[in-house]
Amino acid sequence: MENKCPKCGAKLSIFYIKQECPKCGCNLMYYNMEARLEEDAAKAEAEYAKLNEIIEKFTPKFVKKRREEKEQE
Repeated sequence: MENKCPKCGAKLSIFYIKQECPKCGCNLMYYNMEARLEEDAAKAEAEYAKLNEIIEKFTPKFVKKRREEKEQE
């Protein structure tokens, strides 16, 4: 976390642990929360896709074949 308010840019102490900015009253914890959640979701989705690619490399062909048969049923 930066040592300034994201809304007004006021400099905050390193040890400032309160939830609201003393200058503008902005809630520091929840400011721009939706955008941060969307970024986290995109990162998680990319990591999951990468993991699936790695797992597919190590999965034997007969297991893949059985999995496809079950999906078709």
